Amino acid sequence: MAIRKNLDRSFETIDIRTFNTETPMDRITASISVLFVGLWALPAFAAPTADEVLNAIGFSADAKQQVLNGEFVSTDLKPTSERELAMVMAFVVSEPPAALIEEAKQNLVAGVDPDTIARGAISTTGSLEDFKAVSFGSDAQKQAKTFLTAKPGEDLNLSTAEIGAFGALAKQGADAKAVEEQLRKLLLARFQAYHTNGLEGIAAYARSDDQQTDAGGDLRRAVEAAGHLKTNAPNFYDVLLNYPKSRPTGLQEDFGWTHYMAHGTPVFLLSHRIWMSDGDAWVMANRQFYVTASYNAVQIVAGFLPVKDGTLVVYMNRTSTDQVTGFGGSTKRAMGTKVMMSQIKDLFEKAKAAAEK
Repeated sequence: MAIRKNLDRSFETIDIRTFNTETPMDRITASISVLFVGLWALPAFAAPTADEVLNAIGFSADAKQQVLNGEFVSTDLKPTSERELAMVMAFVVSEPPAALIEEAKQNLVAGVDPDTIARGAISTTGSLEDFKAVSFGSDAQKQAKTFLTAKPGEDLNLSTAEIGAFGALAKQGADAKAVEEQLRKLLLARFQAYHTNGLEGIAAYARSDDQQTDAGGDLRRAVEAAGHLKTNAPNFYDVLLNYPKSRPTGLQEDFGWTHYMAHGTPVFLLSHRIWMSDGDAWVMANRQFYVTASYNAVQIVAGFLPVKDGTLVVYMNRTSTDQVTGFGGSTKRAMGTKVMMSQIKDLFEKAKAAAEK
């Protein structure tokens, strides 16, 4: 079905287009993702009504009626830091939740986004074999040079130790294949650190000799901003906050890597996807806990609630990017959020139209 391609793209990465300004916003490529207010994450909590869900995310009576009438309704959210873009959208799709979840699962594995260069699954404990397809491709020399000449800053998301490892290769006169092998080791190490220690295992990105970006902290704040989630579905909230210590019964998960062309910039990212259900309602999460460039991290969850005409989808995005900090930050965040909302709306309008054919 056509909806599969369009809906799946919403769970992966979508470029924020270039802005016609002189601010650093021109360079933003943020990852669009889904963070749903998961009020029905566990069987111990009855799935709420559509009205209760929309109330929980702050939609007015008029906005709620617009959603139930088949319109796309979106608004921005208060960011948790100066480097966060945040928004929420709700709409109805004329397919049952289980069908949408199965379509999303299938396409998350298959990969249909034309901007996806390559992707692969990561096994339970991870190994270099899982990353054997990680390659710079035809642009190998240029990309290898970017890593070999890496230094603290915003061009790449690397820790001080990772910069040192590539610097050592540069001193040895390493070729592109050696750089690719080091990148595979980096991705494996990043996965294993997260898989073992969760948010605490995410090494900070070196921005200068004395400044770092704590992507793990950004993800933690994105979870903590959902106070209603802690109240209504504490176990699911605990998964997002304390994985892997928290892995309740019924939790389905997988890990993967993606080589993605983000508005002309090739990036490699690591994703953790989880699913839980309560009756006919579903909640689906996708956390991008590492990306080599362009943005810092993304907190993902998608919620699907059965309603009379199909499925109520509530879509919330919290993306961390250093490109909206500094002078004029509030303006840049407003511009970024507006572009995100417009792009996501266009995407889901296509998905909805495809579903209704």
